[in-house]
Amino acid sequence: MSWHDVYRSFDDDSLVTLANAGLLRRAMKDVEAGKVGWQGEPGGALRADGQQVLLDGGGPQKGRCDCPAPGICKHILAASVWLRQLPLDDAQAPPAAASVLDEVLAQDGAALCKQAGKPACRQALAWLADSAEAQVQVIGGRLQIELPALKLACSYVRGAGFDGMVSDVPAAMRKALHLTALACVWRAHGQELPWPSGLETALSEAPDGLSSSELLFVAQVQRLLGELYDNGLSHASAITGAMLRALNMSARAEDLPRLAALLRSLGGTLELLVQRDYQASERQAFDEMATIHALCAALECAKGDTLQRLRGRTRRRFNVRDARDAREGDAGQDDALDLLPLGAYWWETRGGARGLTLSFWDHVDARIVQAVLARPDGSDRSFTRESAWNAVSLWQGGGSAERLCRQGLRLVGAALSADGRLAQGGQVEASSLPLWPLDDARWQQLGFDDWTTLAGHIRQSVGLAADSIDCIVLRPQAVSAPQIDEVTQTLAWQLFDRDEAPWTLTVPALLEQRERITRLQQAVSDGADIRAVLARRDPDDSDRWQPVSLLIAKNSALLVVSLDFELGAGTLPSALARFFKSLAGRKPAPLTLTLPSQAALLLTRVLDRLALQARSGRPRLEAGMAGELARHGASLRALGLDLPAALLDAYLARPGAAHALRLAYVCTTCQALERAG
Repeated sequence: MSWHDVYRSFDDDSLVTLANAGLLRRAMKDVEAGKVGWQGEPGGALRADGQQVLLDGGGPQKGRCDCPAPGICKHILAASVWLRQLPLDDAQAPPAAASVLDEVLAQDGAALCKQAGKPACRQALAWLADSAEAQVQVIGGRLQIELPALKLACSYVRGAGFDGMVSDVPAAMRKALHLTALACVWRAHGQELPWPSGLETALSEAPDGLSSSELLFVAQVQRLLGELYDNGLSHASAITGAMLRALNMSARAEDLPRLAALLRSLGGTLELLVQRDYQASERQAFDEMATIHALCAALECAKGDTLQRLRGRTRRRFNVRDARDAREGDAGQDDALDLLPLGAYWWETRGGARGLTLSFWDHVDARIVQAVLARPDGSDRSFTRESAWNAVSLWQGGGSAERLCRQGLRLVGAALSADGRLAQGGQVEASSLPLWPLDDARWQQLGFDDWTTLAGHIRQSVGLAADSIDCIVLRPQAVSAPQIDEVTQTLAWQLFDRDEAPWTLTVPALLEQRERITRLQQAVSDGADIRAVLARRDPDDSDRWQPVSLLIAKNSALLVVSLDFELGAGTLPSALARFFKSLAGRKPAPLTLTLPSQAALLLTRVLDRLALQARSGRPRLEAGMAGELARHGASLRALGLDLPAALLDAYLARPGAAHALRLAYVCTTCQALERAG
């Protein structure tokens, strides 16, 4: 097999990842025009549009061209396309039929670690400590590996080896990402890379604080926040979003995943602001900036376990149940995991990621466990809401998400992390069980039927180092009919606990939510016997919760209704105004109103003034606003809120970005604690 046969495995997608779609189109036109060929003897240098190109078996990344363009130029791409189109000689054997996956598993692990280097090995081990999940797909001659925890992807190209792997991440983190991807594939098949000695021991020891490079990076983030504030959020430009995307990748490379997620979210919000999208606001961007600033300040002085929590490591070290042992005897069945489906919901982020999350109730540990099907961006056009629901199988024998939500589930050989994440693929065996009957003791302790206890549970998620709570299960004693709140543009639905106290769930009244709204409204209007509700924290407002699925009593069993996917729920008019009109004739039970406290009103007024200043980009406070804030400070002290009052004084003395963001974060935290009870 000749060295140039490697290029048969570089498809258009991998070449676009190395360069861009426009450059590839121009390169293909040169090939079609006959501008590419051997310069002399076959197998030597190539000529592409008058330029000399040198390629070898290492792929386009190792190519050299005598044109002045840096990196992978049009001529290298054209030569690569031309080489993959070369016909096979009659005497030449066809390419080996071995799978690209087999080639990956047959690699020399020690050689891989040596090629990557110790810094990349150290970073790969840190990422693997968070999650060893990987979604693997064979596409022609390449193995596409997606890492949901990192929201990154790369490809191994058959014959090109480790150095020929393809991804669009910065060069500084490329080797670490590629090694992490290969290690995930190995682990999924029961193998482990031979890591250099001493690395795992060093990683297990808690660091005393941030390294010098991490401190420099945190300072860089804070400088960018200061520039955003000083320039004014109303004047944000498209380049700001690109800068935040770059910082997001750097934060991952510095092992700061929590900070990376916040930077990614802020970048998405600013991009929407630049596009004048109605779903984004300067106030939302300001709140995200305040959280990032607070996290950076906390990271600079944190040590030990606190630092690890602030980094955001979920430490998804999976406990794998042995399927073979479970099959050999009844004792092994103790390792089987019996789960009750709670439903599924679809989500999309401002950063472009999208996916489906399946939730289950683990009655042994009395908690929610989840499995996620996701893609980091829109490059995989086959991954849609419909295909994720009814076409993709998570585990062997389990079937699609639609099927999993219609039956009980038993997993043998399941990999379950400490934070309740179920790994996919591997050697897991799934089998169906009947849905649990209504009198089954396994689900009688499911969720919360007392909102006071629920508030205490949510309060644990407040703070920079707190574990995030994304989903809760409510067991209402009664429910009201959903109502449209035309002021806030939401659908409000109240649930009442055993003491008849109300808890309000909301759904944004947007066209993309019409199916969820219609199905919820129909279930309530039909008098469905709703025994439990799965609610998800609103990604745009952490104080609100959205209903995503219902557990309904029907025929002495539980019926799971996923509001984003279940069919036969009717349709809504296409225009939002007609949707409001369709609800106008209803006379639902009145909502129970909860008035905010005096402290909450004061904090809101302070935050409104800070956000207004952040939008404008004015360096100084006007006399009228300064006087109003000073009066608010006196009122806060009278109510016993000394910390926000002191921070407000500091801001009035020096109204800059640092003091404004610090005060904003403390105010929002006080509000969150009060709302949580």
